[in-house]
Amino acid sequence: MLAARRLFAEHDIGTVSYRDIAAAAHVSHGLVQQYLGPREHMIAAIIQDEIEEFAKLLPSGPAGKVDLTPEDLRSVLKAGKTRFRDYARLITRAALAGVEPEKMLNPASPTPALALAGSIRNLQAKSPKSSSGLDPQLVSAYINASLFAFATLSPWLMKSVGLQPRDYEARSDEIAEISVKLVALASGITGR
Repeated sequence: MLAARRLFAEHDIGTVSYRDIAAAAHVSHGLVQQYLGPREHMIAAIIQDEIEEFAKLLPSGPAGKVDLTPEDLRSVLKAGKTRFRDYARLITRAALAGVEPEKMLNPASPTPALALAGSIRNLQAKSPKSSSGLDPQLVSAYINASLFAFATLSPWLMKSVGLQPRDYEARSDEIAEISVKLVALASGITGR
């Protein structure tokens, strides 16, 4: 599945063949077809696998509840940066190919974005200063959208604001910090 994930992230999904995946995985193409099934099943399995892998990065509290602090978010963003880039590219390519990756989400497996929204909601409830009126789900969607954009279009984004495209990697911690500050703003947390 790792070979399929990498190839789908790097190339137009419609151009990746079973033979390409088999060659990258060093197995027979029949085994790929049998094990992974049709292309949409492969993509759905990859999406679910990625959600589960990202969930492993999230600190878990009582009864498995995720309650991210801004410090936790900073840590998760740093730890998942490279893996997230391929995931974002896969999702973007799937959407552009008309595969509708949003239909492949499993309601029984909450996404990290949903966990972030829940954490923002919990932080808002705990903060006496939380009067931002920002919807936690939209804040999480906004943060994820910016992360997806940077993962897929960083050279263009950097150049479009007068920065050098090569500066993205060097400034990725600053980009993550903007997400952390947005969570703090939405949650009413100060001084972090």
